[in-house]
Amino acid sequence: MSWAARDPGSSAEGPLSSLDFERETGPTKDWFGMPENAVRAVLEAFTVTGVIGLARRDGNRRYYDLLERLLPAEVLAHEVPEREQLLHKLLSRYRAHGLLGPGGAGGTFDRIAPPKSTPERVGRNELREELVELGALVPVDVEGVRGKRLVLAEELALLQAPPEPTPSVAFIAPFDSLLWDTALLASLFAFDYRWGYYVLPIVFGDRFVGRIEPRIDRDRARVEVLDVWWEDGFAPRRADGFVDAMRDALRAYLRFAGAGRLEWAPNLTTEKRLFLTRP
Repeated sequence: MSWAARDPGSSAEGPLSSLDFERETGPTKDWFGMPENAVRAVLEAFTVTGVIGLARRDGNRRYYDLLERLLPAEVLAHEVPEREQLLHKLLSRYRAHGLLGPGGAGGTFDRIAPPKSTPERVGRNELREELVELGALVPVDVEGVRGKRLVLAEELALLQAPPEPTPSVAFIAPFDSLLWDTALLASLFAFDYRWGYYVLPIVFGDRFVGRIEPRIDRDRARVEVLDVWWEDGFAPRRADGFVDAMRDALRAYLRFAGAGRLEWAPNLTTEKRLFLTRP
């Protein structure tokens, strides 16, 4: 039995995953540029439109439920005008990245609104201009970067007096907002990024210093580091505080993966000795 087989308001079923529905046979669908089976695509579409929501995760598997069982009735009853919703969504993208240009990057705004307004629908160019007029977004020039950038008004102080970077290491996931604008990465950090699921940029303080390819083996409760590439001119041993920070990052990744040990590819003997890590 599925939600679609009964009135959603009276459905007695709890959270369901894609395994609880009959899988369509045949080729996969194109879902935002990625191959996806029809069941997952429909569940994601219902999530985007607010019919269902994410109830929980079991590993990588998502369980969905009707929105009225996930949110308080007073929240669902609160109606927000569509234009206000779109303004909030557009502003949230600028907040997430911090330094986007008017056109965004990599489809940042595609799911919010088309560029130009029509009689039927307001466009994001008009919405952006309204946010600038309201003072929520402020155009700024960045040295070495072409064109205007837009920052939140309350974050202007960060540009005028930036804090000292934290001497920590982070592995950046491919969907992280920092990686949305690859042209900006090249201009500001001289970092040429090509999107991928498996190779993660390594950030140390305020620098991109390399890339790492970890693979999680959940069956054996381990993480395998298949390769590491350092940016030209970066020497891990010579960077003050980097070795300890890298070890901390690797331990954090082990915790994230639920793994008990770290294994290195045979060509990474130097890194294995340098970053000897225990959970």
